[in-house]
Amino acid sequence: MIEEILKENVDKRIESNYDITKEILVKKRQNNKFYHIVYVMSNTTICGAAKIIFEHANRLMRLGNKVTIVAYFPKPNWFNIECNYIQVPFTTKLSMCIPFCDLIVATYYTHIGDCVRTNIAPVIYFEQGDYHLFHFDRLLDKYKEFIKLQFSLANSIITVSNEAAKLIKKNYSMDSHVIYNAIDNNTFHKNTLEEVNKEREKYILIMGSDKLNFKGIQDVVTACRIVKTSIPEMRVYWITPVIPSTYNEDIITKVFISPSQKEIARLYQNAEMFISGSHYESFSLPVLEAMSCGCPVITTDSIGIRDYVVNYYNALVTKVKDSYEMAQKIMELINNDSLRKILIENGLKTVRKFNWNSIINELNNHYNYINMYQVKNINSIEDWTIKFQDIDFENEEEYLKFISILHTTQRDKVYVPVIYKVINEFNIARWELAAYRYVKCNDKEYCYTKVNGDIESIEDEKIKNLYIILQASKYNEAIKYLRNRLSIEDNSVYNKWLVYGLLKTNKLDEAIQLINKELNKKEKYSDFYFLYLLVLCKQKHIEKVSEIFKEINVLGEGIVYEEFIIDIISKAEEIKSYIKNNGRNIIKEGNISKMEEMYDYAMRLFNNRLYDEAINSFIEFINEYNDDKEKIIEAYRKIYLCYYYKQMYDESRLYCYLTFKYTLPRAEECCFIGFTYLKEKNYDKAIFWYELATSLKPPRNNEFIIDKDSWTWKPYVQLCVCYYQQGDAKKAFKYNEIAKSLNPYEESILQNIEFFKKLGYKSNDLL
Repeated sequence: MIEEILKENVDKRIESNYDITKEILVKKRQNNKFYHIVYVMSNTTICGAAKIIFEHANRLMRLGNKVTIVAYFPKPNWFNIECNYIQVPFTTKLSMCIPFCDLIVATYYTHIGDCVRTNIAPVIYFEQGDYHLFHFDRLLDKYKEFIKLQFSLANSIITVSNEAAKLIKKNYSMDSHVIYNAIDNNTFHKNTLEEVNKEREKYILIMGSDKLNFKGIQDVVTACRIVKTSIPEMRVYWITPVIPSTYNEDIITKVFISPSQKEIARLYQNAEMFISGSHYESFSLPVLEAMSCGCPVITTDSIGIRDYVVNYYNALVTKVKDSYEMAQKIMELINNDSLRKILIENGLKTVRKFNWNSIINELNNHYNYINMYQVKNINSIEDWTIKFQDIDFENEEEYLKFISILHTTQRDKVYVPVIYKVINEFNIARWELAAYRYVKCNDKEYCYTKVNGDIESIEDEKIKNLYIILQASKYNEAIKYLRNRLSIEDNSVYNKWLVYGLLKTNKLDEAIQLINKELNKKEKYSDFYFLYLLVLCKQKHIEKVSEIFKEINVLGEGIVYEEFIIDIISKAEEIKSYIKNNGRNIIKEGNISKMEEMYDYAMRLFNNRLYDEAINSFIEFINEYNDDKEKIIEAYRKIYLCYYYKQMYDESRLYCYLTFKYTLPRAEECCFIGFTYLKEKNYDKAIFWYELATSLKPPRNNEFIIDKDSWTWKPYVQLCVCYYQQGDAKKAFKYNEIAKSLNPYEESILQNIEFFKKLGYKSNDLL
């Protein structure tokens, strides 16, 4: 279904984009040190391109910036995404759900024009390479012109390698700023237990989906088949993000489908070699990851490796699609131990140049430069008649986005979704006129900023009367009213409320019949899937629940309709769990009856940064749920994090101390308290808590999950910071050396080592 929804008339899209003009930027009157940046992306499945975007997002946020990802798919679970995440319904454009921000990053060229059209903030394009870059000559002329237009609309283009930058200049006549990819050394590092693994199974490692021809999987398999004629016992392991089209069982020994990042690192560490057969790449991340894990590499000359790969220095390079030459290189590496050692040693040297600390700082500096500018206002607020006040909007960001649209739009009517509380099970939103002006143009602008509304103020008398009837729970009267309206016009909104009325009056067969009629239409309206869940709940049926929930999860809010259920996915999750609970009808209007559900609900609030609401929900959970000590501690942890994000450090520490009611102080809490004092530059108190953390002994059993960093190296690094800030560089150096002994690959520790070297300190100074 996803493919059908995303498929659109390309020619129509191209035509609609020619009326977009490049943003006019002006310098901001006041430039903040930190910014809010939004990454717009459609592909969040397991791949190097998505991983780099997620790394950008997490690391920019750790520098103090606010980061939001706007994407079609649910939040991925294969990567730990720390920033805000907005799932956009497949039935609409990603750009519609971009919140108010300082910068927008389009991660594929098809997004650039739509992002520019929002006029919210300067648009940056992040090019990681694809068919349009490497096979420009094969594109039809109309597509070449369309892509050139998209590139020209961006205020800045960043890319991942010099080779990609050359192609952008050659094909699209645009300059770009190169910011390399980097490696997470905490995950991808050389195995220090190499001697222990002497008896391990020897294997060659390959990676990529065989559904993507440019990954060259079949070329590598052919090369391995040639080698197997000489070394029949040779094993080949294959990492792939999806189920393979063919397993090549005569060649492939094991297939690993979507393994974790740590598992991938382990496979690199224990492999005899890693082989990349890509036909083209902008920057081959797996090649660098393999080097970082001390795994020798054979790779094709796939353009993107040229920035860091040197043949016979840190890798063996073959021609693209040349399986015979690749087979020769495999045999050469198998039979030459000295060459293997050279490649490993130089590979590890190469990786040091690609560390996240320096690269993310370069990226941050580039974004900070663009953050000096904003989109020029072409309208005055006084030009508009505005129907809503700032207090009507759900939050300040929603209001600021609305005002930004008024300043920059060329249209004369702006519509927003207005939220109404008509019934208890869910709230709905209607697209309503929020601002207008009298100019020649009569186009409509749709601004996705939710506003709280009052039923009495609805101008559409038909809808107003319907809502009043439903609010009074007069369902038979509502059914009669709706049948009368439907005799005049066939309207999906009326049909939706008719289904709801039939549901409330237990006419379930008729309700299902009407639902099926609506779901058979070409345009899918997610509200009807939600009503289907309500019917299944009433019938105590659990067979179709997962199937229906999947449809809702894909479609999301029906914002392309004049009226839609808000927060439909989270509401559907609640109902799904209720129905799964032995099929009992336990929906209680507006309440969550089980403590597990209460905790999940609080977590959703927390993950969506609704901190005040999350705090209240976690406190309610703690007050009512006393069976699981660890669950209560986790709830307190979320509360103190909420207060931390609100920069209320005293309150944050208070709830941190409350965990001590249930357990002796743990390193996680000691490090957290120390960090809050460090933020306040109260170094003496920070030192006390970090030293306490170092004195604690980690548990010997699996009673609870621990953060190993807090129990090992992290407090020592923070003690290094504290003592340096107090002017005691010698003591700071000492604690960094202790941290290094516990985690020799942590980037911050390695940076400190280089820093202390400049001050004249060496490791043997402590002897």
